[in-house]
Amino acid sequence: MDSREYVIVGGGLAGGRASEGARQVDDRGSILLLTQEPHRPYQRPPLSKGYLRGEQGLDRVYLQPESYYPDHRLEVRTGVRVVELLPRERRLRLDDGSVIGYGRLLLATGGRARRLELPGGDLPGVHTLRTIEDSDAIRAAAGQATRAVVLGGGFIGAEVAASLAMMGKEVTMVFPEAWLQGRLVPEDLGQHLHRFYRERGVTILPGDVAVAVEGREQVERVALSQGRSLPADIVVMGVGILLNTELAHAAGLEVDRQGAIVVDERLRTSDPHIYAAGDIASWPDPTFGRRLRLEHWSVARGQGAQAGRNMAGAEEPYTAFPSFMTVMFDLAVRVWGDLETWEATVRRGLPEEGSFAYFYFREGRLVGALGSGLPEEEETAVPALVQRRPRFDEVAAMLADPQVSLAELPA
Repeated sequence: MDSREYVIVGGGLAGGRASEGARQVDDRGSILLLTQEPHRPYQRPPLSKGYLRGEQGLDRVYLQPESYYPDHRLEVRTGVRVVELLPRERRLRLDDGSVIGYGRLLLATGGRARRLELPGGDLPGVHTLRTIEDSDAIRAAAGQATRAVVLGGGFIGAEVAASLAMMGKEVTMVFPEAWLQGRLVPEDLGQHLHRFYRERGVTILPGDVAVAVEGREQVERVALSQGRSLPADIVVMGVGILLNTELAHAAGLEVDRQGAIVVDERLRTSDPHIYAAGDIASWPDPTFGRRLRLEHWSVARGQGAQAGRNMAGAEEPYTAFPSFMTVMFDLAVRVWGDLETWEATVRRGLPEEGSFAYFYFREGRLVGALGSGLPEEEETAVPALVQRRPRFDEVAAMLADPQVSLAELPA
């Protein structure tokens, strides 16, 4: 039976960084990365932005040059799918019938794009975005298209809509929330984003959903629940992902009610020989004292590297403070902390003036922040401020006053 000391399942950012992290700690052990995609490890953020628009090449998508992996004795096997995980035997069964043994295993399987189950949803011209091939297909279709409809008002929807508009397409966004990024931002910022997008030619239709995609041999229209019919040459569904945790579930690893794999502070699963990282991992966050799961680049990158190091013997806790960034047109927005649920916000500055921040509170304590265009010293101060978790009544007035230094706020 073929066997390796360290096996990584998944060729995204988490898996790729894990292979690098494992080699940093163990310069001799055998490392095998398995991915069902036909690519060496790559990251996804450029797929909705620069790569989609044709401004960047694959060199900005792949994590490392092709020569990096043999140079560092990292074996990457593409185009293979793991169909069974056998924890007791420490074996993986692949779709080609072969079996791989492992000493330590990392699951970095990520997710797959969710597709709305609509009549006509499988017509040519209807796309999701998750892989290099998806981005290539959207760019190719957009080259012949005039009118695009984007379903979804979250990160992927907002980024793809911005890119298509920058490519000269007539873009309409449709989403069920009352405003863009409705789960993340308060209403006044959501309305600012509406104006921001409309000024750049994007039509915003909040509070509505698609009920059908229509056309004969190609998408021609999108029918909405409120009776509108939108002409469309291309449709992109940006409505989230489904977690690829079937292997873990079938193998008896602990998963939570959302289907995420439960890991400890060292990113170990309920099996001490198996680790998990990235989109699929629910980890105990030390700042907020509860489990978090985030589908963001920074988490996949950090957890992947740490899980790889821990597989190889480092056994260090993952304590990185959650943060991520999104870019919509030329608006770069950074988010810090735990914004999954919140009850109140405090605004600092004005979005219309290009420099602003919103501070989020839950149960009377600061849990996160969102900002754009902040002075460097303020942006540097935000993570430490959120980690101190000050009370609303102690800091709200000072947070709202741009003349008060964030670094001097009380804990």
